[in-house]
Amino acid sequence: MHYKNIISFIFVLLFLNVPSFANNFVSIKSSTTNLRAGPGKQYPINWTLILQNMPVKIIEKSNTYSKVELYDGTIGWIWNVTISEKKTLLVVRDSYIFDGKKNNIAFVKKNVVLEKLKCDELIKKTKSCKVKIDNLKGYISYKDIWGI
Repeated sequence: MHYKNIISFIFVLLFLNVPSFANNFVSIKSSTTNLRAGPGKQYPINWTLILQNMPVKIIEKSNTYSKVELYDGTIGWIWNVTISEKKTLLVVRDSYIFDGKKNNIAFVKKNVVLEKLKCDELIKKTKSCKVKIDNLKGYISYKDIWGI
């Protein structure tokens, strides 16, 4: 019985020490960022990202580079200096921003970056996030965005 408790305790400790990046979204700080094949300048540049504030999902992180996933499933490494903690969302198809009464207040095109204001438990019932673009605040449906 004593061994069972020790094994359970060790398992819990190991589980707690595993870094979780499951929903760790950050955004691209600069207007151009290189997406590399590996974590260093010695690796080739596969893509150059040109959408400032675009959300990316962190999969793995080292001291200088992070392995990220883009909204279309593309995976690569970016320099940590180019990452911002600013929370943003990417519109993945033409959509509308609506007010609290579900009235459309703005049309947004695919690939527009929105500032993420709120996507918490209260809003999950409506399956929408509160967002901001320029001086306009409203809501957008989960199905039309990436980066939650």
